[in-house]
Amino acid sequence: MKNAQDFLNGFLKTNDTVLVACSGGPDSMALLNMLINIKKSIDINVICAHVNHNVRKESDDELLFLKDYCKKKKIVFESMKIEKYGEDNFENEARNIRYDFFDKLMKKYNANYLMTAHHGDDLIETILMRIVRGSTLQGYAGFALISNKNNYKIVRPLIYTTKKDVEEYNKKHNIPYVIDKTNFMEGHTRNRYRKTVLPFLKKEDKSVNEKFLKYSNTLFMYDSYINKEIDKKIKNIYVDKVLDIEKFKKEEDIIKIKILYRIMQEFYEDDLVLISDSHIKIIFDLIKSRKPNSFIYLPNNIKVIKEYNKLVFKKETDQIDNYEI
Repeated sequence: MKNAQDFLNGFLKTNDTVLVACSGGPDSMALLNMLINIKKSIDINVICAHVNHNVRKESDDELLFLKDYCKKKKIVFESMKIEKYGEDNFENEARNIRYDFFDKLMKKYNANYLMTAHHGDDLIETILMRIVRGSTLQGYAGFALISNKNNYKIVRPLIYTTKKDVEEYNKKHNIPYVIDKTNFMEGHTRNRYRKTVLPFLKKEDKSVNEKFLKYSNTLFMYDSYINKEIDKKIKNIYVDKVLDIEKFKKEEDIIKIKILYRIMQEFYEDDLVLISDSHIKIIFDLIKSRKPNSFIYLPNNIKVIKEYNKLVFKKETDQIDNYEI
């Protein structure tokens, strides 16, 4: 955990306000404890933010545990309980609710950073799952140490560490935490990677997390460069939600794909996870179609219409059946 601690000590400044997303589990409790210790030497403000997902009977007890811990440590505690879910993808909906809650707290406390406890093992799992599922260049990179979100930055200080590092840190400092039993259920895709694939990779190379971090940083670097090219080209190809097909066809394949994902980002924002390679392929098939007029529907009632040399993107207001590929 030394790398994470060194990063935080060099990163944070006096009077910074940090919002910590904390579940009460071992990872987020380790991060919260680090910040509490730093607070003793640097005058920073730490707010603990907890979301009760309300899907397990232990959830209420975990909220009380964390609330009591923060009271003892004299840390501001904020929480919310998700009372009901819609019919959307559960994980995606829960994520959107969480970040909407975090957004409001960041404004309320005028905070500088939102910190989450994603560590090196999480990065490996995320990268592997996206490779198997199919994603974008940015998606294949997993998540970064620091990323931008609205008017603040999301920081993941534990990206340098492994799950084993976290466990040893908690044991050394006698940090209490709760265990979410669903993290061990093989019905969840991530848990199968965690139980089966990660042990194999770590047996092959005990420093494999460092290799994946380097891989992630490399992809983010290339993605950043390509995005600069997209910024230049898209203004001439996509105007007022209309894509000029002939101009689009003249570009390299990587540019075409990035332009389509940039358009999807405009319509889906935090729901971009709903769009996969399959959806991008459908759009390409529509562009290549010999039919001068045709259309397709994408998730969340987004309609893509081909009109001769134009491809029009619009949010369909009429009710249609949602679907997922």
